[in-house]
Amino acid sequence: MKFLFDIIRGAVIGIANIIPGVSGGTMMVTMGIYDKLIGSITGIVKNFKKSIKTLFPYIIGMVVGIGAFAFLLTKVLLVKAPLPTAFAFIGLIVGGVPVLVKKTVQAGKKKEADTEDATGTVAEKAGKGQSVAEQKKSNLLLCILVFVLFFALIIGMQFMGEGADREVTFSFGTVLIMMFMGVLAAAAMVIPGVSGSLLLLAFGFYNPVTGAITDFISAVFDFDIATAWDKFLILFPFGIGVLLGIFFVAKLIEWLLKKHERLTYCGILGLVCASPIPVFLNALGGTVGVIAVVASVITFVAGFVVAYAMGRE
Repeated sequence: MKFLFDIIRGAVIGIANIIPGVSGGTMMVTMGIYDKLIGSITGIVKNFKKSIKTLFPYIIGMVVGIGAFAFLLTKVLLVKAPLPTAFAFIGLIVGGVPVLVKKTVQAGKKKEADTEDATGTVAEKAGKGQSVAEQKKSNLLLCILVFVLFFALIIGMQFMGEGADREVTFSFGTVLIMMFMGVLAAAAMVIPGVSGSLLLLAFGFYNPVTGAITDFISAVFDFDIATAWDKFLILFPFGIGVLLGIFFVAKLIEWLLKKHERLTYCGILGLVCASPIPVFLNALGGTVGVIAVVASVITFVAGFVVAYAMGRE
């Protein structure tokens, strides 16, 4: 049963990475599996079997989620029902916030416990004769500042704009560009709140990449070897870039959680809390009817319940 749930979580992460404004990293956080996945990714060299065992169901889910829903989401749901679709993911984001707040508070208590050690030498550690109360206040203010900065970062990204679609054909230059785009998209997958799809849109590679995925899948089912191979040559370097980006950014996140756990969680909380805003803004367009509003309420509640239940498991 746990294996199946992990596949479903992986599918949610994969689907999230397709939708502009939604982050796979955010889904990891809200479902309470962020630390576990980061640790498995960074430990894949030292603990290969254990890491693969942990990651395998999530990888299956992501592949299935992206492969099965890329066309459905980009060509149907986001076109025909953008608001209910967006609110399903907003519900998933909001539903995981309580778990993230709990982790942030726990990290804060741990920090305070380290500050208030039994020897009473905290002031020396903080330096400059600063009292324990003053250090607590400065730590809290720093945490709030980090939260606000990362919250503002997500809002600012919303104004990046959409670049013109690039023409992608196989060449040495295209291979390098697609690898870089893969690294960029992967970094956004791992960092909560930062949408890889939004970044690809800004650089003009979102439609070429999603189009290549759907064309590749269609060609495979139609036994169109020439088209499948042509799309594979475009997607393969992108996939290599994704793998490299995920590993190195995960290493950075792991280091931050180890050295600056409280501040890292404050930053993640800021990213996650701001995430629903671009998701909502990207879904707006045209008139919104009563049916769309009712459907959005239902999908929001469903998303919230799913994220809250998975986060507490």
